[in-house]
Amino acid sequence: MHLLTHPTRQTGPSGTDMYGIYRNMVLFDFKAEIHSGFFVAYYRNFAIPSTARTLAATGEMKSRPMKRSYDTGIVIHEIIANGFAHERSQAMIELLRRVHKGVPGTQDDFVYVLTTMLVLPLRWADRHGWRRLTELEKRAATDFYAELGRQMGLDGVPATFAEAERFLDEYEDRDMGPSPEGAMLLEATAEALARRFPTWLRRFTPTVLALMMDKPQVAVALGLKPAPAALRLPFNAVLRFQALKARRRPLPPEPKFVPGGSLSAYPDGYTLDMIGPRAS
Repeated sequence: MHLLTHPTRQTGPSGTDMYGIYRNMVLFDFKAEIHSGFFVAYYRNFAIPSTARTLAATGEMKSRPMKRSYDTGIVIHEIIANGFAHERSQAMIELLRRVHKGVPGTQDDFVYVLTTMLVLPLRWADRHGWRRLTELEKRAATDFYAELGRQMGLDGVPATFAEAERFLDEYEDRDMGPSPEGAMLLEATAEALARRFPTWLRRFTPTVLALMMDKPQVAVALGLKPAPAALRLPFNAVLRFQALKARRRPLPPEPKFVPGGSLSAYPDGYTLDMIGPRAS
């Protein structure tokens, strides 16, 4: 297990520890930005009709939306925080293999879901972060998801960030669209998302979600009303102001995620056997 460091705010990382670079990006350097990007990735899957049908068929998101939302984040953060060799990470990778075994879908479908977790958080951080990402950081993130894909038994995982972006955009151009299942999943999980917002902002959750999507067609595919163009400028201005404030602050002394720690869905903490679908 790699010991978590507390890096100082810098113009960019150096060195050859690709895993350590990506871990620090997620847990320290760009923790807020990548967290927002993971939200974008989570909802992106509802905009793919075939994936939405598969997710809807399990019943997990409709019956336990808060748990399903947090469990998705816990799985990937456990691996990021602990490293691939750690027993906690291996337990989460085995959970991913088990949950996806027998799930209908092509190899491209599974690679797309993996690629959303790479490309969309980095695009968000690059656009709204306190500094631009470096090519080293993009390579570190790409290497992480290539290894995760390998351990999950996936073929055709992009080897470079440019390839991953191209794969994601071409897949979405081909397969994105509205569906009854996607609309149902959005409705079922909207409350879980709203709970993460300040109370005054919760009534505007659909509009905020539409603004967070980087392509207008994503909001349409989700069944959302496209965000009014007049709101785009102030929305981006708020994010830019937050980035400027972040640039002047020291990095946090503690990581955003602590394995087994307290979360809204698990106020007393969690053990790994609590994560994932309930046994039928």
